[in-house]
Amino acid sequence: MTPTTETLALDSTPEPAAVQPGQTTGAPTYPPLPEDAIIVLPVRAMVMFPGVVLPISIGRDRSVTAAQEAVRAERQIGIVLQRDPAVNDPKPSDLYDFGTAAGIVRYLTAPDGGHHIVCQGVERFRVVEWLEGWPFRAARVERIAEPATTGTEIDARMLQLKERARETLKLIPDSPPELANALENIAGPSLLADMIAGFMDLKPAEKQEILETVDVLK
Repeated sequence: MTPTTETLALDSTPEPAAVQPGQTTGAPTYPPLPEDAIIVLPVRAMVMFPGVVLPISIGRDRSVTAAQEAVRAERQIGIVLQRDPAVNDPKPSDLYDFGTAAGIVRYLTAPDGGHHIVCQGVERFRVVEWLEGWPFRAARVERIAEPATTGTEIDARMLQLKERARETLKLIPDSPPELANALENIAGPSLLADMIAGFMDLKPAEKQEILETVDVLK
């Protein structure tokens, strides 16, 4: 992991300073965002799903500003995969149109100056219009509610998927018990599929395809 890449922050940071929601470092000089807009955080090589909690390491100046503004304004942040991880300053055309709105659970500044956030995915969204005039990426979005899908086939597939997930966890050395507990506590088929997809060893583009598949049966 390099200091200019938004990736999963797999290493713990020693005694970082936490920034709490609502904490400010000065009044912003840009206009407030529209109500249907979201602050966008482009990320490389990772896809966040609703219901999943992930740490993200932030390196780019625009991304740091985006995360700090989301914390200051107590707004959700939109996690969006960029198509080419090699692009350092992604434009809207470099980003996928589907992303996940997430709440920032914690913002950490490490002693080495690195910035890290812990996010929890909330819901899918689709970008309707990219906005200009802010020091971070922002877009008007259409939020996509999870479909209330029920039925015999859905229930049967959910039971089968949960059982296969249990079997897989038993094969993973030192699998955290929290993961098994989270699996057992999931009651909805959509959240179950999202959680398992989030932890599967898939290419980012494959995870993005799952993120864009709103139909639970598919």
